[in-house]
Amino acid sequence: MNEPIYFNEEFKAQWRYAMEQAKADREKYFNWIKDEINIAITLINKYDKIYVLGGLGSKLLAASPNIHNQIMEGYTGPDMEQAEQEKIVEDDEIEVILEYAMNIASASPNSNASVIPAEENVMEIRNQLAKIKTNIGFYEMSAENPKDGNEFDHRLKIAVMEDAMHVRGDGYQSHVLEIYEETFSYHDGFLQQYYGFGSTDIFNVIRRLDLLVASKIGNAFGGYLSHQRFTEWSDEKGQEAVMEEMIKTGKHFIQQFLSDNLDLFDERNPENLSMLPLDYVEGYNRLFWVVPKTEKEVKIFNLLSHNFGDNSDFLKGKFGGFILGDSVTQTKPLIKVGEKFYCFSLSLPFRNIFNLTANLLQVADPVYYEHSFKGNSFANSRDNYIERKTKLLFEKFLPTVQFYHSLKYNIIEDGLAKEPELDILGIGHDTIYIIEVKAGELNKKHKRGAILGLKDRLEETVNEGSYQCHRAEKFIKENESPEFRYIANATQNILSIDKTKDYKFIKISVMFEHLSTVSVNLKYLIETGVLSADYKWAWIVSLYDLMIFADLIENENDFQDYIDNRLKLYERNDVEFQDEIDILGFFLENKFPLPDEKDSEKIFIHSYRDEIENYYTKKDVGISGVEKPIKKR
Repeated sequence: MNEPIYFNEEFKAQWRYAMEQAKADREKYFNWIKDEINIAITLINKYDKIYVLGGLGSKLLAASPNIHNQIMEGYTGPDMEQAEQEKIVEDDEIEVILEYAMNIASASPNSNASVIPAEENVMEIRNQLAKIKTNIGFYEMSAENPKDGNEFDHRLKIAVMEDAMHVRGDGYQSHVLEIYEETFSYHDGFLQQYYGFGSTDIFNVIRRLDLLVASKIGNAFGGYLSHQRFTEWSDEKGQEAVMEEMIKTGKHFIQQFLSDNLDLFDERNPENLSMLPLDYVEGYNRLFWVVPKTEKEVKIFNLLSHNFGDNSDFLKGKFGGFILGDSVTQTKPLIKVGEKFYCFSLSLPFRNIFNLTANLLQVADPVYYEHSFKGNSFANSRDNYIERKTKLLFEKFLPTVQFYHSLKYNIIEDGLAKEPELDILGIGHDTIYIIEVKAGELNKKHKRGAILGLKDRLEETVNEGSYQCHRAEKFIKENESPEFRYIANATQNILSIDKTKDYKFIKISVMFEHLSTVSVNLKYLIETGVLSADYKWAWIVSLYDLMIFADLIENENDFQDYIDNRLKLYERNDVEFQDEIDILGFFLENKFPLPDEKDSEKIFIHSYRDEIENYYTKKDVGISGVEKPIKKR
């Protein structure tokens, strides 16, 4: 993979021609996209939207990993033909296409309820939305540079928009849940006081959605989950109560279970649990129907749901119907029809669990949200938690390094006496780790490509974090006896740096926002003026990616080797990559160092994260004994 890859000249010519045509008449291209969006709207509104979204939701279920289809990947026993049918169906687009369909469908009432589409109708809608998504991306890519901007401003804008359009998650499931539970647990008292439930209740409801939907799938996995639901019901009701009802009403235990779990009941087969094949269109109104079990769950379901018609703003304005428009589905991922709740995308609630929980805090009390949840005045705010979590992660995979937190020091800068703070300082045997943590996030406008606001936010995070690392390094190097002050055990302590040691410096800026498509290519940020070239020698990494490093890096020598090779990429023009974890995978494959740079040759570091993703996917669905990726020696 580290051999040079040459672009095909015919492909280059076709690409240039397509770009020229797209640039020739921007208004015509824009209006054509709007016409295609109107076609999609008409197609979706032509049918009962429950079945349209159900058809797309079934395709997402088929493309989503679970313990059953992951086991089937390695199955070599009898019934191979059946096993092939139960393997995961690869579809990189379906998650975002389903979400796009939900945004359009919920923008107007369900006027054609009971008009059930055929499979080919669902596929026509899917393909139409995919065509729109592709062309919106190309429309933005082929645009001129932003006003008063340069080509690197344009590349920055496209990188952020493409990342948002492809809905790359922040991190792996186990990591997201870990950060979620630790972030919001401090605010459970407030949530309980205002809503009557806490963050754990929200998490449990979202986790249960998987069970409620997947337990109706007509395969071995669905059968296993439906039995799990039966066992839960039986334990809660108790054998004596089941027997008493059977004597009183004549209903045997399966009939009683189905009476209490109507989403598993089918009047055509009233005596048995009715499982649904994913291609059974008429069953989608039941497959994605999710029933809350308790009053607390009803309350949470209602807060996380919206009705058809509630999302009308999505189709308004010049860019109405464009894929990155504002949508209520981000914080209300369930759809309510009458008294029934539907969950068409199991990915959407989980991927937005931070947004929807934070939104509940903000709706309840905007002042609490800004000062106690987001700010740093409250010890257990999100921002302060992220700092502490970062320190714990470094301590996990660099156990021989002593880390200190929230340090202050004195400098003279621009003729003024200042007392800056450094988030984390690590002192190793021969290395000093200077670490800054930034919790700033990109808002919806930034992700839609509002370049001025985007650059301002990146300056506040990427540039500021790198500058603060640079400032602390300069302080240590230029002072004979540099000292830092920090609080530990309610006592102020002094940390003196031993200048007799020839320390190596590693500067790291940790982001809460997943900025992989931006931060991996710092030359874009330097050329746009967001990042000073003086500060570029810092490793910029998201908190979620750092968790992967904490899991997979075996020792300090490996980490330093990674950082040395990683920072060298900042100086090269022949390497293309989009994700930090691809570079980690490249490192674990022992592909560094790279050959010398040559003109007209490109090295692509793509798809090297596949083994890492496979490990976390299998681990997160519950497969035990999965081997962790390690560095090849």
